[in-house]
Amino acid sequence: MKTIDPENVPLRDLIVRGTEFHGHLGPFLVLGIRMGLFALRDLGSSGHKEIGATVKTGTIPPISCLVDGIQISTGCTMGKGNIETVDLGRAEATFSADGKSLTLKVKDGVMEEIKAGKYASLEEFAWEISKRRDEELFDLI
Repeated sequence: MKTIDPENVPLRDLIVRGTEFHGHLGPFLVLGIRMGLFALRDLGSSGHKEIGATVKTGTIPPISCLVDGIQISTGCTMGKGNIETVDLGRAEATFSADGKSLTLKVKDGVMEEIKAGKYASLEEFAWEISKRRDEELFDLI
């Protein structure tokens, strides 16, 4: 079975793969990728069938782009039935693996930056976000 090693998978490769899958690069895609990697590390999961995700964004872009990032980084897919969306309009997801779970929420300050739109391009801002530490991006709730 295919596994994901969140300590050794090149983030840049996941972002490129995510961009190809999703159709464009944006901050919510990168946040979803980073969120999924955080969950894999924290839960000690190898991804794919070994983890589940409930994403609380709903299905309205751009916030729902988080879902595609989580799929790319965790291997959760709609086809396997181990990812679902809940229509709450929040940049938040709960992950579960091996009887453990965690909920991550994109920090309010990051959400405010995205909404303010004070960046040269979505792509540039997405790459900038990719370089931030987890603690700067997410609240563990």
